[in-house]
Amino acid sequence: MKFNSHGYTVIALALVCLVAYHYRSKYTDQLDTSIKLQSELLEQQNEIVNQQERIRRLSELDNQHTKELANAKSEIDALRDDVAAGRRRLLVKATCPVSETASSTGLDGSRPARLEKDAEQDYLRLLGELETLEAQFLGLRDYMKTECRGNDGNK
Repeated sequence: MKFNSHGYTVIALALVCLVAYHYRSKYTDQLDTSIKLQSELLEQQNEIVNQQERIRRLSELDNQHTKELANAKSEIDALRDDVAAGRRRLLVKATCPVSETASSTGLDGSRPARLEKDAEQDYLRLLGELETLEAQFLGLRDYMKTECRGNDGNK
């Protein structure tokens, strides 16, 4: 049995077609994988941008509340210094019932009641703690609005 050149050509052409189909199939698979990976990469890049924006917003909130707390503490410290130096006084608004059997004790009933020195310091300390708690609460509230309810604040 003798093969002519046409037979070899047909066999060679069939082999070339099989090899081409094989490499085209691999190329298509790789192209699909590449498109999928590019899509995932784009999603991850978008997520990173969103996270950076959330971090920036939280940083702004933190800076704002830290500044407000520092201002409140400096006001309280200034008040404490003024009270200690005698430039300001802490007065108590009070109404005291007059005893029916009370005699004149020589005290001026028209003067406002004033806090003792220890009570003044306690008042200033409590005022500072109140400012700190208020700043912490407002910061937590803003954090909840920004982070826990979603990026748009509508959840």
